Amino acid sequence: MHEDNPFSYCDNYFYYSEAAMKLAPRTFFALSALTFVAAAGFSVWRLLPDANDGVMSCSTKAIMRFENMEKENVNGNIHFNFAANGNGSMVVEGYTDSAAGWLYLQRYVKFSYTSQRISATERHYRIKKWESSASSIDESPNVIFDYFMREMSDSHDGLFLNAQKLNDKAILLSSINSPLYICTLKSGSTLN
Repeated sequence: MHEDNPFSYCDNYFYYSEAAMKLAPRTFFALSALTFVAAAGFSVWRLLPDANDGVMSCSTKAIMRFENMEKENVNGNIHFNFAANGNGSMVVEGYTDSAAGWLYLQRYVKFSYTSQRISATERHYRIKKWESSASSIDESPNVIFDYFMREMSDSHDGLFLNAQKLNDKAILLSSINSPLYICTLKSGSTLN
């Protein structure tokens, strides 16, 4: 078959090599595009926050006495709920003690937050926007509740809480300046 042309085998080889060369850039491009899409998808998946990132719910009892004030303090139960999608709430119920006497306190706080994992046992919560409202039976002065909220201040307009896992049922909530509460995780809640 190749007797007439001793180079026919080489001609066929070059023909197939040219076809492979024409196909190779397309294949290379397709594989490159596929690799890029996979890497970009993985990066987006890892970098975008999860809707449930930082979800946590806990309760604590607290007596908070304010510096340079002889009698003003808050004595109550505090319920924190860091819900999905960066929305949260806090309920403070108990009593305030001031020159006005012992008065009932029941405040609801709604807020938006961001959360960042620091380690396997620690997470930061930055509360950006918050607004509080008093229930109809709340008699406490606003100034005392404002002092209470400022204890969680981040030294700017927002609030800051550091959550550190103590065990499977309790976490320590701290501000920038000091530890604030040992908070008991509610059933089914974890510090993830």
